[in-house]
Amino acid sequence: MNRALRIAGTRWSVLLALALVPLNLAWSPETTREVAWRAVEFFPPDLARQVRKNHELYDRGIREGLSAPPAWRAGPPGRLQQALADQAGRCARDLRRPVPLGELVRELGVLAVRVADANDPLAVAHADAREPAYGAAYESYVDSILGRLRIVYYGRDRRLGRHEDLMAFAAATMNRSRSFYTLVGEEFYRTGRLRSWKTFDDLSVTFGVAGVCLSHAMTDLANLADWIWQLGGGMVPTPRPTPAGHVGPTITVGLGGGFPERRRPPKGKPAMPRSSIQLPPP
Repeated sequence: MNRALRIAGTRWSVLLALALVPLNLAWSPETTREVAWRAVEFFPPDLARQVRKNHELYDRGIREGLSAPPAWRAGPPGRLQQALADQAGRCARDLRRPVPLGELVRELGVLAVRVADANDPLAVAHADAREPAYGAAYESYVDSILGRLRIVYYGRDRRLGRHEDLMAFAAATMNRSRSFYTLVGEEFYRTGRLRSWKTFDDLSVTFGVAGVCLSHAMTDLANLADWIWQLGGGMVPTPRPTPAGHVGPTITVGLGGGFPERRRPPKGKPAMPRSSIQLPPP
């Protein structure tokens, strides 16, 4: 009985602390959903097919994740680290039971929000007393540049093995996001006073922070999807090969297709003489 009271008291103390600390999430529901759906392109093909088939359930899971209590969506004193680890573990267990794949897809939608929050610098840290003044502005700024950001996939995460410590994975993700936290506030106060986000250009620090953090969010979600699917016995394709001696992450971007150089105006002499071979008529 005393133990139950202590646990209840701890939960209430966390909620009270969060009520006293203004909770600013730098990414809007629209941005979070955009990243969640872009990550599907890098899911194992069979799992991605199920997500697209059950797209309404994936969106429902995203909405459920977004409507979670503040304590589940923020770093300390919030419990985002535990929430992320628990949700990833739940998805893996559900696949092994198994549950209907539509239900798994819904749970993946919830996981997408947890991963996005863990990669949100303003969600994992609250040390800057000026944050309430620019938190909502940064959310609007990220929304405004989303169409210009190049969100990239950084490749397979070697930390995720068959027996991964999910709490450690969540902690490492949040620590990486905290390293970007002070940069956002510094950009808003670069002139000595609060600036409007509308004055930022695409060379600003905030633009780079948004691109890197959203790319990490997409990559983390895709890697967790690989891990979950593989634990359930699903097929996970071999990652794209990288050059020999390559160090660092693999960056994969979507190509527009075609040969853009063909549209360039011809200049200078050709590198080789024109061929004299005559092809037969078709």
